[in-house]
Amino acid sequence: MKPDPVRAALPPIADGGGSGQNRRSSPARGGSRHGAQGPGIWSTFWQEFGQENVSQERCYVPGDGRDAVDRHWARFADGLPAGAQVLDLGCGAGIAGRTLLRRRSDLRVTGVDWANVPTTLLPNLTIRPGVRMEALPFGDTCFDAAISLFGVEYGSMDKTAPELARVLRPGAWFSFLVHHCESEIVREGGMRRRALRELISGKMKSAFLAGSVAGVGEHQMRLRKQFPDEPMVELVSDHFRRNIARNRAERQELWEKLAGELEPEISLLMQLERSAKSAAEMGAWLVSLLSLMKLVSVSVLRRGSGEPIAWDVSGAR
Repeated sequence: MKPDPVRAALPPIADGGGSGQNRRSSPARGGSRHGAQGPGIWSTFWQEFGQENVSQERCYVPGDGRDAVDRHWARFADGLPAGAQVLDLGCGAGIAGRTLLRRRSDLRVTGVDWANVPTTLLPNLTIRPGVRMEALPFGDTCFDAAISLFGVEYGSMDKTAPELARVLRPGAWFSFLVHHCESEIVREGGMRRRALRELISGKMKSAFLAGSVAGVGEHQMRLRKQFPDEPMVELVSDHFRRNIARNRAERQELWEKLAGELEPEISLLMQLERSAKSAAEMGAWLVSLLSLMKLVSVSVLRRGSGEPIAWDVSGAR
């Protein structure tokens, strides 16, 4: 499961000097998760996530959505045969696999992710970094089930579906929870991406580089109204004000440094939005899977309020 980038740590600007205890390294620049520049940005993200979270930590799902996700995997685990071999596509830190194993310790889960994700010593859970779901390094019909928690949608379903059909045994079950475009995770991610972009471009950038205290304050108020729940509005604006007395070259350098620190998260949030599916998009996205599987059902996993959490794409080989 991809950890929600909305909850990523803030860049190290709160102390004004960029060297305080809250500093953490920013993800390396990179292209899309399956782009020409490779998975570097996700590799750094997952390595940092692995260092800063206990192994049982689950990804952020708003409100009672976390319980709904756990219940979903509990039901799926209960239906698997004893000692089933389970493949986790786009596994990240293996959170979905850990959830299955808490329910059924007899299962054997193998997670794959193209990024350099953290490995684990947890019994019955193997995580293989640097493996693309579109080119699985496994023999034919060797898995009894497949899962994905906010992972499979980041790849190419046209190429993943044939590989999945090849490695699953006939009758094997699968279940994928896929980002829903109307979920709170995607909505919050979109708001944060727009806020970060506004802070390092356009009028705020112009005001800071021009040395205008009034201009920075004016755009801070505007962004505060537009993004009332985004803490970076205050942090970045205060950072600009503290450094606005520097000369033009120094302001330019500070702005470029901050922009460089924020761009990786903006890129991750953009990928989150692009991976999320609407009802209209689901049909085209599932064409390859529908043609290769015996059964495919699509429903929406919802919070108690009725708000969507994710698409539930389930079925059998």
